[in-house]
Formats: sequence, structure tokens, C-alpha cells
Amino acid sequence: MSKNDFLGQIVFDLESLLKGPISGWHKLLDEKSIDDEKQRGQIRLTMAYESDKLRISQMLSEVKFIEARDQTLDVFVGTWNVGNAPPPEDLSAWLPKNKHSLYVVGAQECKYKHREGFASCEEDWLSSLKKHFGSKYVMLKAKSLGEMRIALFCKDTEAKKFGMFETATEATGIGHVIANKGGVAIACCYNDTSLCFVNAHLAAHQHKTLRRNSDVQEILNGIAKVLGSRQSDIMCQFDHVVFMGDLNYRLDFGDQGDNKSPSEEQFKTMVKMIHEGKLEELFAVDQLTKEMRENRVFCGFKEGFYNFAPTFKVLREKKLEYNKERSPSWCDRILWHSLTKEWIKQINLGAASEILTSDHKPVYTLLHIPIVNLPPLVDQMVKKIVITFDQFKCFRLPTMDNNGLADPYLHFSGSFFPYSPKCTSNVVWKNLNPVFDTLPEIDSTILNPERLKHCHLIIKVCDKDMVGSSTIGYTILPIRWFLPQKGKVERTKMFRHRIMKGGVYVGNAVIQGTVTVSVSRIS
Repeated sequence: MSKNDFLGQIVFDLESLLKGPISGWHKLLDEKSIDDEKQRGQIRLTMAYESDKLRISQMLSEVKFIEARDQTLDVFVGTWNVGNAPPPEDLSAWLPKNKHSLYVVGAQECKYKHREGFASCEEDWLSSLKKHFGSKYVMLKAKSLGEMRIALFCKDTEAKKFGMFETATEATGIGHVIANKGGVAIACCYNDTSLCFVNAHLAAHQHKTLRRNSDVQEILNGIAKVLGSRQSDIMCQFDHVVFMGDLNYRLDFGDQGDNKSPSEEQFKTMVKMIHEGKLEELFAVDQLTKEMRENRVFCGFKEGFYNFAPTFKVLREKKLEYNKERSPSWCDRILWHSLTKEWIKQINLGAASEILTSDHKPVYTLLHIPIVNLPPLVDQMVKKIVITFDQFKCFRLPTMDNNGLADPYLHFSGSFFPYSPKCTSNVVWKNLNPVFDTLPEIDSTILNPERLKHCHLIIKVCDKDMVGSSTIGYTILPIRWFLPQKGKVERTKMFRHRIMKGGVYVGNAVIQGTVTVSVSRIS
């Protein structure tokens, strides 16, 4: 790319600047057209009109007051297995109107005979949501996979703060191509904070716990190949990930075992416990809770306590009565993962028992998501950062080759230096407990060192193959751990982490090493 290559243009109504500063994500348009359809990309910047002159900046120090440094985004998340039936006219019991900045709506089994005037069920469903939220909200993005749908709605006054939208799908049905099960995702940025929302429908039936775990890994690994940098897990890429859907985990109650249906006695006992409010006792045998506790799925994720009646399998057109063909279960779940120093905070969690059209009750939660607004990109004190690595080794790596061994090496990446496929260690041939003696040195210019506090270093453990390489797993290190303390120019710190991939630990594999970060001023 030459210095004169055209990347795009931004079109503004200058009169709007007289009303106050403008800040947010803006479209880069084709130079020959201002048609939104010819968008070439997006850029985030701040504009302010001051002293009869126009200033354009990326959060310059003179206009820091425009964005608060610390804030939270109130996000209302709803998930519902619609049961292949038209939804009720009024969704207020599930999705309260005009209260929150962002609504994320996930639906499963959302295929029914669409109303006259609509070309598809998807169009009908989205129209129902648009009508429900009203004119003060805009639909930012929507995506479907088979009968799974996800849509984001925000206040019209907040829309400019969202940008960098991406979508992804991953089918986990028959042959891993049929879209009756799987996941659909939307990723975006709110100012400088990256978000990813995933809606999933996992394998059904009592005995499919391990298959459900596998579905989660396949979804997380699959969408990571499409979203963000495409170089690592989404948990390493996005500040916050919210995972919702009909996850289909059941209750291992009594001696039902792998039977699809409970005995009449078991069913009556469970329903009696629900009516008596013994929900904590029932939730203690929840399959997902057990699998997470044993680190077999959703490692590093959190979720709230479901102190309301199970949402499956209920009788349609009844407020809360259960179908004896299945054990009552909390199939409909919402989980989250955060990379930032401050984690997502759950404010409430509940179910809309008033909605009667499906054999599932809709579930909802209000999340307060910490928002990072990075310091100015350019500061008066430009600095150089040098990161060196020492004593890096792995233990108990999994077998990757037919000889029962692996040929591991490490790859290093991060948002604060240019990506390079050559930023790697040496390959240690035929070894499951490698010691890496040749490691890269990262040397980068930082225009504002304060931004480093929000950056991460991603270490990918790879296996060298005959024609390329495959990923063993990842670990991620916040750079703030290694930044020199006040008055110092260098800091050395050791770490030891378990290796993860697709939301699970890779067996008992561990990586450890020493990281040294030095920051010096460039004269």
C-alpha cells in the first residue's frame, strides 16, 4: 500500500457540530459516493467545534471530557426457545420496553407460519421485535442460522457508539453441517470495548451431556475462525463474551440415568419440590453446573443462580405446568466471560412465566458491562516498549502425532504491536514437555503508554505439521501485570497458566515462563 492509497471518506453535517461534540464510530465511504451501501470500513473519532475552527481527534487530551473513563453499559439479554409457534403480540413480560441501552435477543426453534405480508419467518420475527421496542430503538444487527436467531437493539441516541460489526455461524447438527443445532454470533465494539454475543441451541435429551459439551467447544472454535483477528479463541479476543440459548442441559435427578423420560414417581417428586420452593436442592443436580465445576465446559465463564422454577418442559397455554414426558430442567441459560480487570455484573435473572405459547419459558437477565474508553491515541510522551521472554516451557501437552508425541512451538500476538506469523519460538521436535530456548523479542513504539494497561499478550501453543501447523491451545496475559511500577523502567515477572482451547482446559497441559517489560521514553 502506498502513502496515497485511498481508504475512504467521512461525511458530516457540520451544523450538528454547533450543538455539541460528536463522538463514536463513523462510516468510511467510497470517494465517488456517499451511499451507505458502498461503505469501505469504519473509524472511531471525536469531533468538536471550538473557537471557529474544526478539531478532529481520537480522544485528544483537550476533549477528554467528552467520554467518561469509567462507565457501564446496561445490557438486557433475553433467550427463548420459541417452540416453532407464533409469539404473543405482547412480549413485555419478557422484554421490558424503553428501559435499557442495549437489548440482545436470542431465539431458538424460531420457525412458524409467517404472517401475510412477510416473506419469511425471520422477517416476521424481526418485525415483531422492532414493533415491540418502538421508534426510539434501532436494530443494530441481526443474524440467523436455521431456526436460531440473534438481534441487537439499542437506543437511537447510543447507535453511533457501536461499530465494527461482524457475524458468524457454526452448525453442529447431523454431520456438523445441518443447522438444526449450533450457534450464531454477533461481535461489535461499543466505543473502545469489544463485545461478542453468542446464541446457541445444543444437542437435546437426557444422556447427551458430553455431546453438549462438544457442541460448545465446536461453536466457540468455529466462530473464532470468522470473528476478530481469527488468530485465537474469542475469549482471548473480546473484552466481554455473553453466551445464551437453549443449552439443553438437564437434571440428573434420582435414578433416571440416561432414560429420556422420568418415572411417574420421579416426575411427581420433582414437581412437588418445585412447588415447595426447593429449587436449590434441585439445581444441585444440574448437569451444566456439574460440568462447569469439573472444568469440562465453559472454563472461565460465570453465570447466576437460577432461583426460579425450571423453564422446560412446560405445557403450552399454561402458566407453569410440566409435561411428564421430560424431567423439568433449566435448559435456557445465560453465561458470560470478561477479559477486563472489572467483570460483568449481573443485576437480575428471571423467567417470563406469563408467556404461554412454547414448551419453554423465556429467560432474561440484566447485565452491567464495564466499558473501557481508552486514553488518547497520541500523547506528548511517546515511548518504546520492549518485551523479552525467558525460561518458557510446557508440561503435559496432548499427543498430536501418530508417534504419540508433538512438535510444539509458541506464537506471540497482541493488539499493541503488528501481527506477524514470524513472532514465534523454535520448534521442539517430538516432545510433550518442551523447553523453548529461542524466543522472540517484541519491540514496539507506543504513542500513549497508558493504553498498555488495557492490552493483552496472547500466546498460542502450536504443533508443527508436515504442511503447516495446528493449534494446541492458548493462554492470555494482561500486560498490566508486567508494566514497570512507578519510578521504574523495567519489570520481570513469572507466570504459570493452564492451556485452554474452545472454553475448556487442554487436559492438564501447562505453560510457564518469565516475561520482562521495559518502557523507555523516545527523545
